Amino acid sequence: METQHPLDRTRPFRRNRLALAMGTGLLLTAGLLAGCGGEDQSQSAEKTPLGNQMSQADAGRFATIEGGEVIARINGSPLYRENLLVVKENLGAEVPEDRLVSRMVELRLLADKARAEGLDEAPRTQARVQNAIDNQLANAYLTGYVAGLEINDDDLRSAYEETAAQYADDQQHRAWHILVDTEEEAREILAQLEEGTDFAELAKEHSNDPGSAESGGDLGWFSLDQMVEPFAEAVDALQPGEIGEEPVETRFGWHVLKLEDTRQAPAPTFEQLRPELEDQIRRDAVNNMINELREGATVEIVTDDVRSLVERDETDSGETEAAAPGDATTGMDGLPAEPLKALP
Repeated sequence: METQHPLDRTRPFRRNRLALAMGTGLLLTAGLLAGCGGEDQSQSAEKTPLGNQMSQADAGRFATIEGGEVIARINGSPLYRENLLVVKENLGAEVPEDRLVSRMVELRLLADKARAEGLDEAPRTQARVQNAIDNQLANAYLTGYVAGLEINDDDLRSAYEETAAQYADDQQHRAWHILVDTEEEAREILAQLEEGTDFAELAKEHSNDPGSAESGGDLGWFSLDQMVEPFAEAVDALQPGEIGEEPVETRFGWHVLKLEDTRQAPAPTFEQLRPELEDQIRRDAVNNMINELREGATVEIVTDDVRSLVERDETDSGETEAAAPGDATTGMDGLPAEPLKALP
């Protein structure tokens, strides 16, 4: 028998979190540093381990960070402290700097080997680098944009009233159940209940559900959509105080049911919903800003296959925007790079 309980006891408050994916990992980070600019001859034209001067053409193949602090040179290619700091941030864990520097040196050597074989000239490689740069710049801009948003209590209260109204039609049930392995066991329990045996005592003695058996089979208050379908349908068919005449089979076993009562579901409090409301306001602001950018841009799709994909995406987006407020399908569909993750 599965251990999952038929009732998911934690009900989500229609959460839609704005997730900005910051950073891209060691390989991609170092890859962005290659082939994007030239370094001043006085800094880069130094002796390599082979004793040869780097040419100006070679110097131009290595990235520079204006104002950056050079902490190492690999065959004349500068490695900056900023490179190291970005990698440390992306890893999100304490890693000794000497190990990081060692790995970054190896990474740069491999990248140089790839350049020597002309891999940096491959269209697919150049596309990856371009996508990664766009992604990083989009992340940088959106991070600053979201940080600068001001959310006042009036906006939050207005959003809360709209969201809380969605709970007006929600109904909760409080039911008791006894879970057993077979239909025969369930019918024997129903027979004892008809003879007047106490439901709670039978639950404590026979129920296989440890989460409710000790409390006499009481499942507490729940919404029907939290329950597996056969169980929910059976509960919904009962009147308060009524015991189901037939046992109900689910993938967990056989249930004997008793409906205690029903009530209107209480709406979450303002403070409970506040984090989600703040996220929703930020998400709406970001979507509005991106829509304004799209409306003000000139975008020409020059191939028929891509044009059909764009048209289909715009149709799907329109259907998504028509969804109910707070629905998990709405939100960040317009963000670049799915959303803000490094493209392959």
